[in-house]
Amino acid sequence: MDQNRSDSTLPDGERVILFHGFSPEELSELVTLLKGSPRLPKETILATTTETSLEWKVQDLIRELSQEHRFFHPQRG
Repeated sequence: MDQNRSDSTLPDGERVILFHGFSPEELSELVTLLKGSPRLPKETILATTTETSLEWKVQDLIRELSQEHRFFHPQRG
């Protein structure tokens, strides 16, 4: 196991699918298909790369996506 890897980057159950190189039309179709799938875990984050995010370490990008997701989708309870 990589000693630098942090298993606490994402909360339990949260997943990330990161898209790169898709046209807007392709991306829209893929997102629609994925969101319509009953097999996709509810807490899956769907994101696309940006010029800025391509410069980041993957671990840092995933951490940022997770924080944004929790900010915009607070758990109701």
